[in-house]
Amino acid sequence: MVGTSPYALIALDLDGTALRTDGTISGRLKEAVRHCLERGVRVVLATGRMAKSAQRFWAELELPPGPLVAYQGAMVVWVPEGRVATKVTLPDEGARRAVEWALAQGLLTQVYVGTELWVSREDARVRSYIDANHIPAWVRPEPEITDWPEPPIKVLLQGDGRILDSARPDLESIVAPYPIRVFKSQSDYLELVHCRVGKSVGLEAAARVLEIAPADVLAIGDAENDLDMLRWAGFGVAMGQAPDQVKRAADWVTDSVDEDGAAAAIERWVLEMTPDKG
Repeated sequence: MVGTSPYALIALDLDGTALRTDGTISGRLKEAVRHCLERGVRVVLATGRMAKSAQRFWAELELPPGPLVAYQGAMVVWVPEGRVATKVTLPDEGARRAVEWALAQGLLTQVYVGTELWVSREDARVRSYIDANHIPAWVRPEPEITDWPEPPIKVLLQGDGRILDSARPDLESIVAPYPIRVFKSQSDYLELVHCRVGKSVGLEAAARVLEIAPADVLAIGDAENDLDMLRWAGFGVAMGQAPDQVKRAADWVTDSVDEDGAAAAIERWVLEMTPDKG
């Protein structure tokens, strides 16, 4: 499988893209990634997860040492040694106001401080999140949860999707005076990061280190938090189950995650070296 490829770098979102709904990576995707690496095509993960949560999947895909885009692009970490290349935290006052508002609404609030995850309470949602992400969490009820040693990297609110959609305009008005970006990464996740943060920002930093131009990058994602990455890359692929706005932003729409859409996209646009990128 040694040969050339129209792309030098593939950026893979994790949840809903590389990871199936059962949280596993398919054998087909592993095989596609292996063939890419044999051709000299780099593969990086671009995820909203903490770096230490994503590293196990980096190892499972047998990726070589390189940059990992974590926390929605707020941090780029060199794997496996863990060296932090870039890091952007939320503005302190804006983060406090957002967390205080979320707690008043009774929303499950997750605050990412340094390498730790702080949660407002322990319940079934938290336990499910911890199990899926393979990370520990510390319960910090109010006011402890805002007594952070440094501003958080991101804040994640969990709840029923309809409730989050209804509450989102109020949250956006509260953080409007601050450089804070609000978006959904899953139907029941509402996240906050610095406005300078995005997967495209983290991916751009990673590509710069690897000396790869945006035109030579293929990115695959499935959610609102992937929009900027799909638009930045030379070729953006939306998963089949992605919302319409994500599909409209992509150059091509593949199959759903449980139909191996990411593997199908790599097979078509990288391994088969299809010349048509339109």
